[in-house]
Amino acid sequence: MEFAEAQKEALECTRCGLCQSRSRVVFGEGPLNARLFIVGEAPGYNEDASGRPFQGASGMLLEKLLGTVGLSREEVYLTTLVKCRPPGMPPRSPRPSEVSSCRRYLISQLVAVDPKVVVALGELPSRILTGRKESLRRIRGRAIPLDRRYVIPTFSLQRALYVPADRSLLVSDFSRLPELLESERPTTYETLNVPSPASEREPLQPGLW
Repeated sequence: MEFAEAQKEALECTRCGLCQSRSRVVFGEGPLNARLFIVGEAPGYNEDASGRPFQGASGMLLEKLLGTVGLSREEVYLTTLVKCRPPGMPPRSPRPSEVSSCRRYLISQLVAVDPKVVVALGELPSRILTGRKESLRRIRGRAIPLDRRYVIPTFSLQRALYVPADRSLLVSDFSRLPELLESERPTTYETLNVPSPASEREPLQPGLW
């Protein structure tokens, strides 16, 4: 699906029940030639109200993180696994069927932008984008070569706001971005910087591609 077609369809989407809990579709935003692509789990209250990803306290934290590595929000493509806010206060996590319904939109965004580095914020985005079964705490901060780009799983912005220790680890994970953005695209599917022996690694099982 072409990017423009995906965006138009998403803005009117009724493929799953989340269309009943949203105020606005939050498709995503950023330049289509961005080298860095950031994926969160789902829109929250502020995102649902504005129609833009990563607003409020989470947005301010993200802008600070990007600033520490010399990037601005306007240089990065920002989106979420699902494009509509799940119900609840706080919102529940998206269900597998809801993630599946939005899969076509996320793929169209990745294809159109073709980033060199993808940051997956949180447990669910990390599992979906890497296909790995390990816990996020075990694999966070690794640069995982997948489909000629690096995918970095790390903590969600919401978690980092309330857990200072995890916020420090999130800062550490973001500190890797300049080196990866300046490196060549990966040509293999091996996982980089994994402390365990190769024989102990689980094979990659991409869930998105």
